[in-house]
Amino acid sequence: MQTRPPVIKDAEDANESASELLSSLGARLRDLRRRLNLTLEMLAQRAQVSRAMISKIERGEKMPTVGILVRIATGLNVSLSALLGEQVPPAAIQLQRADRRNRFRDPATGLERESVFSPAEGDDIELVRHVLPGFQSTGPLPPYPIPTRKLIFSPSGPLIVEIGGERYGMEPGDALRFDVTSTYSFSNPEATPVSYYLFMSRLGSPVRSIP
Repeated sequence: MQTRPPVIKDAEDANESASELLSSLGARLRDLRRRLNLTLEMLAQRAQVSRAMISKIERGEKMPTVGILVRIATGLNVSLSALLGEQVPPAAIQLQRADRRNRFRDPATGLERESVFSPAEGDDIELVRHVLPGFQSTGPLPPYPIPTRKLIFSPSGPLIVEIGGERYGMEPGDALRFDVTSTYSFSNPEATPVSYYLFMSRLGSPVRSIP
């Protein structure tokens, strides 16, 4: 039976939910690393994240930023959603309930990430909703080891997407598709939060499923 990921319902229980997420994330990261027979030093080298940071995350002492999480997931060759929460079994028809979605809040920027549809074991499609506070940026995010295509839809406001040094300004209602072959980032140029959706499809072999 799968364990439900912690859900932040309101500001009152945000700290408790963040603590639950950090605890489950640390245990999951440690388990994945050991399943791959990776030492802290080996994962640090693969993910380009310091050994000390990975150790603190595993011990539940440090909430990482989304950029660090992406690099760690890349080093483990799993999706970010898989690192943050359980994967569902593969099935021809999949219904994923709203109250079971894994959610993450970046401690540095306030970026909120919600997995609307998480990839199943061995699957290659994913839908994520982001809410980026005013004048904030995700910072540079690394490409994946598996070729990946992203489709971005920004219904609520403007968004700046930087891909390999090129900047693309999106207005409300615009959509943008690109293959993740270089560093990229998302930035909110205005004071009000912007909500946008990312549909991801992996073009090569699916990322490693988690036992």
